Amino acid sequence: MKFARDKIFDIGSQGMTDIDARIRDLDAFGIDIQVIYSSILFHRLTEDPRLEAALMRSYNTWIAQRCGERPDRLKWAAVIPMRDREACVAEVRRAREMGAVGLMIGGTAGQTLLHHPDLSPFYAAACEADLPVCIHTGWSAPGLTQTCEDPYAALILSFTLPVLMGFFSILGGGVLDRFPKLRVAFLEAGSEWIPYMVGRMDHYHPVVSMLGNRSKKPPSEYLKEGRVYVTCEAEEPLLPQVIEMVGEDQILIEGDIPHAEARETGIEEMRERTDVSEAVKRKILRENGLAFYKL
Repeated sequence: MKFARDKIFDIGSQGMTDIDARIRDLDAFGIDIQVIYSSILFHRLTEDPRLEAALMRSYNTWIAQRCGERPDRLKWAAVIPMRDREACVAEVRRAREMGAVGLMIGGTAGQTLLHHPDLSPFYAAACEADLPVCIHTGWSAPGLTQTCEDPYAALILSFTLPVLMGFFSILGGGVLDRFPKLRVAFLEAGSEWIPYMVGRMDHYHPVVSMLGNRSKKPPSEYLKEGRVYVTCEAEEPLLPQVIEMVGEDQILIEGDIPHAEARETGIEEMRERTDVSEAVKRKILRENGLAFYKL
């Protein structure tokens, strides 16, 4: 509770128990619409996949009700129980019915990489529901979580690297080939890792293709299709290069309200940049998000 009270945000705003307080916070930082992602489910709460699925269903029901008080301002992404193959498909359909605008998953499904054939029904359900797959930072890879014992390693490595693992799976594991209607975003890991990962994967694509690679094209080719999005940090020095590589229509802004790092100034920092055109800023701050979530 002390951790929460030390933040600049009202407790009711943080916990979504006071929707008016959350709206006041959004107004204070110039945010018209917020898409909310779960924080408590960043980490696996149980080893039992069925119990995990039940907890996720409960969260989705609750956040739908909370956002339903101000649907004009508050949107939500449903958490999906990827370790329970049947439950994950059912929850995609239920989330669509309840008004979710995205499907939040980790960069792995437990110890399983996201291009595993067993996960194909999930992607098919996401395409059928016309909901984007949103790969968010979190402790989804048990081996990494066990290895990184101190807080700094846990935040930089086991919390962040699964997003890169998910990027590999989606662009290198043939997922985009199998599901041409799928759109996907990689969230809250910044964007400056994109040139490295794309360069590395492109470099080795011809080699693994001779061994029966699952993806038909190198990652740089998939980026040209307009289905892959990434969130950026407002102050990233390499953002212009990322925009050139990913495309100006596929960069999203993140606000992190009300997280501990207090990135609520990111919108203003983006507006103040001189190395990004005003037209591209408008896309990053508004138009791209509206298009990705189909708001």
